[in-house]
Amino acid sequence: MAERPELAVVVIGYRAPPDLAAAVRSVLDQSIPLEIVVVNSGGGNAKALLANDGIDVKVIEVGERLFAGAARNLGIATTQARFVAFLAHDCLACPRWAEIRLRRHREGDAAVASAIVNSHPRNLVACAAHLVTHMRRLPGLSGERAQRYGVSFDRKLFDQYGAFDERMTSGEDTEFMARLPEVLRPVWEPRILTVHRNETRLFGLLADQYRRGRRYGAYLGSLEARPFRKVFRDRRNVGKLAKEGLSGKERTFARLSLPIAWLALFAKSVGAYVGARYGDKTGCRR
Repeated sequence: MAERPELAVVVIGYRAPPDLAAAVRSVLDQSIPLEIVVVNSGGGNAKALLANDGIDVKVIEVGERLFAGAARNLGIATTQARFVAFLAHDCLACPRWAEIRLRRHREGDAAVASAIVNSHPRNLVACAAHLVTHMRRLPGLSGERAQRYGVSFDRKLFDQYGAFDERMTSGEDTEFMARLPEVLRPVWEPRILTVHRNETRLFGLLADQYRRGRRYGAYLGSLEARPFRKVFRDRRNVGKLAKEGLSGKERTFARLSLPIAWLALFAKSVGAYVGARYGDKTGCRR
């Protein structure tokens, strides 16, 4: 009998986007057996899309839009492996992405966080997008400086601490991890690398950061009196984190992109102000 996978991977799509196939393929190309399920919501035909690329995996289609928390929960309920990881359709799992995760889980870590790398490291707009969005998940950062996202979990955590919040438009992973006791919080494992497809056009970058800021501002709500300042002060950190978290030519291109990154942070800050004041009415997913 084939070895039963210890790690499940839930690939999350919205309206069966074309890049979903590449995301699933990156999981299929991992070096260990995995239990894979695709959760696609909001329409489209993800099964046919994947079949056209020669991919045959389990697909769950939900006609209405699901926020990320609901898509995660559906994937968890549909799989059986002891550990569960998640991958968005606009990301790619790098080689050993699954192998290193599983090794850390086997060593006793209940939750394992991962680093992010840039899809277009020689494009200045993409470099700026990468820094603004993922400056605290760069692979060269120390555990004290890194934010713990891109997390895989021991399934028992969901039995003990509940499921992801299905009503939140963003931040469902932050909310779930806040319920965990300190000893079960994610460990930082920068050898686990995920490629995020970054925007390569300036207008697209600014629009994307505005939308992200608005979602973040709506999430902050009344918790933060000055959302614009909270976001825009990252202009002081972005260069420092790029210097610490990157090396070689990637660091050089990242530092060249800093003026664009500051502009993008301004757009995100405006979005945060609007989101905190008027809520998130963009209709966009994270």
